[in-house]
Amino acid sequence: MSKKNKKPETGGLQQPKMTVAEREQVKVEREKEKKKDKKKKEKRERKGIIRTFREVGGELKKVRWPSFARTVAKTGVVLSVVIIFSLVIFGIDQGLGQLYRLLTRGL
Repeated sequence: MSKKNKKPETGGLQQPKMTVAEREQVKVEREKEKKKDKKKKEKRERKGIIRTFREVGGELKKVRWPSFARTVAKTGVVLSVVIIFSLVIFGIDQGLGQLYRLLTRGL
């Protein structure tokens, strides 16, 4: 035999010819498999969410929460600082407003 007449080798993996009905059957089976895979994935995701919430709860139990007295003291500090800065900003705003009025009346 000459090299020209040889058929190319496919490695023995030739696909048999399928009828239209067989192709449709394969298509339906693949869709069913995709649906099953999707359901499994959703179930895994739900388990992942539940596991995450359990882990968060476990971590919150480990937290050393401050006492009520300490919380009240820190809240007082925060409110004091907010009030002081509010007064400073209010004073600057009023001063700049007066300066603006003086400059616009003079022109």
